[in-house]
Amino acid sequence: MKLEIKTLTPLWTGGVEAGKVDRIHETGILGSLRWWCEALVRGLGGWACDPSQGMCGFDAEKYKKSRAADKHQRLRDAGLCDVCQLFGATGWRRRFRLTIVETEVSDAQIDHTISLNNRQYTDEKGKQRTPTWYFRDPTQSGKPKANTPKQGLFSVEIHGLYSGCSAEIIAGLVQFIADWAALGARPQMGFGVIELANGRIDTRPLFKWLECIAGSNTYTDLPSLKNIFLARISPQKEVESFSKQDTFNLKYDLRRLFANDKDLRHFIMGTVEDERIAAKVKMSHPYNGDREMRVWGWIPEEANVYRGSWNRNAVVDSIHQHLHTNYGLQVWREMNSTRDTVRPNNGDAQAFLRDLLAIEEEDDAV
Repeated sequence: MKLEIKTLTPLWTGGVEAGKVDRIHETGILGSLRWWCEALVRGLGGWACDPSQGMCGFDAEKYKKSRAADKHQRLRDAGLCDVCQLFGATGWRRRFRLTIVETEVSDAQIDHTISLNNRQYTDEKGKQRTPTWYFRDPTQSGKPKANTPKQGLFSVEIHGLYSGCSAEIIAGLVQFIADWAALGARPQMGFGVIELANGRIDTRPLFKWLECIAGSNTYTDLPSLKNIFLARISPQKEVESFSKQDTFNLKYDLRRLFANDKDLRHFIMGTVEDERIAAKVKMSHPYNGDREMRVWGWIPEEANVYRGSWNRNAVVDSIHQHLHTNYGLQVWREMNSTRDTVRPNNGDAQAFLRDLLAIEEEDDAV
């Protein structure tokens, strides 16, 4: 399959050298696809390993000794989770090949120091500070552009290499990301919103693959469809459009929701102090004529930082209330929640996923 992709916000995929984006790299795309595949598999109770603890490895001897009737279960017995069976692991090749072809790609223009002059805070020494977000200036010392994300049109060619992996499964993941999240790295800095330039991709092959590997596994501290929220916001009625700074205003304001608990703030919104912690809440740059932004994230059921009145529901409700109060909340999707704007309190993971993939009930028979 060949997917034509248009960037709606700048795209960051990393490069050969740290901090440099010389072109759109397949590895950056694959990282997003794998992350979301893991989250969807976990949401349906399938088996997805925790890459931070080391991915799976294929054991040929265990595969030979397995008495399972189907190959999928034999691969599980050989040490491969459902996601690694598709995306590869030690001793096991990825089941598909992905190639990027840049059609009309150029460097995106970004501000290299963003100061929120309309936001102030008092630091630990009692001094008034202006919140500032940094991108290293790629023109310093005459060096080539170091961290310029890309924008424009490019194609993703997907080739299924083995039986059991169709290109349509991977294409469905791309469509899911185009609908709800972001492609590539640094989504917490607003990058990676895309659209399929040639129209929607059929997501039924992805759903049917996930349906086949559904199980009863539970995950309390890893990204899962069951602990993810997905939202789209617009400016308040009196404001016609967002500015570029609004992404970082929102990022700052969400951090301030947890201002009185530093550990919780770092856990939810990320930090580079001491131990680096990735942000669990992401927000896009404005797109669609600067009239829309995306906000999404995952908040685990269990975490050591939850103390006092804080728990998952309290954290997510604080974020939801902030968006509802200060923006036009177009949609909020969250499984088994009164906050969901489409099907409140829906605890059926497959029905929830079918909604997100825009699959109608009658489509299942097609």
